[in-house]
Amino acid sequence: MKKIMNFVLFMLCFFSFNTAVYAVAKINPVIKEIRNEKDRTDKEKLTVRKEEVDDGAIGEVSYYYKGNVLKKIVSYFDFETGNEYREYYIKNDKVYFIYEKMTHTEHIIKVMPTGESVWKENPKVLGISEKRYYFDSNGEIVRYIDEKGNIHENDLQMREADEEIRRFKLNFLGNRL
Repeated sequence: MKKIMNFVLFMLCFFSFNTAVYAVAKINPVIKEIRNEKDRTDKEKLTVRKEEVDDGAIGEVSYYYKGNVLKKIVSYFDFETGNEYREYYIKNDKVYFIYEKMTHTEHIIKVMPTGESVWKENPKVLGISEKRYYFDSNGEIVRYIDEKGNIHENDLQMREADEEIRRFKLNFLGNRL
């Protein structure tokens, strides 16, 4: 009886482990295609056109083209509380992936003997957060990875992130998002 119980327990553990490994290995085909397309874009030799931006936030927007086709937009903005770096990947004039990195900093204002206030040269970094947004070919969000690395698919956090990214989209995106 003990041998049978050990065998049953072994088989249960084996099948449970096998199911867990299969679930991890199974990747959403839409996400897999987005990752492949992003990797192809990163490997392509693209022409860059840069623009300085100074409308509330100071920064730069770089447009990456293959011929006349816009493939990627990279934006970098400085704010009083840090900086924002974003990569927008584009296919068929629609954004399919967004990578966002926020660096939160603490600036110290030094008052000079003349009474002039000066920002400290090397601000202290308080934290860095990263987010990722995945969109299907219809422009619908299919996955959101939050700053803690949690993956959201078909849940409230994903829908809220989609609403926020669309509400605060920058002018240079036009109707691509």
